[in-house]
Amino acid sequence: MEWTGEGLIIGVRRHGETSVIAEVMVAGRGRHLGLVRGGRSSRLAPTLQPGNVVQLSWRARLEEHLGRVL
Repeated sequence: MEWTGEGLIIGVRRHGETSVIAEVMVAGRGRHLGLVRGGRSSRLAPTLQPGNVVQLSWRARLEEHLGRVL
């Protein structure tokens, strides 16, 4: 399953050394969780602040799984 769209970042939590799990609300799809590799880097961290609207591509095997956000 893969889709792209615009989403509002609700929350972000650390996962491992460099990744984060982003909680995103997407119109028409609801709340989704996605792994962002390198999300704690100085380049991505400012973008992944709660309240920001981002363009994202979400991909997982099934709709219920934790996806990967690109």
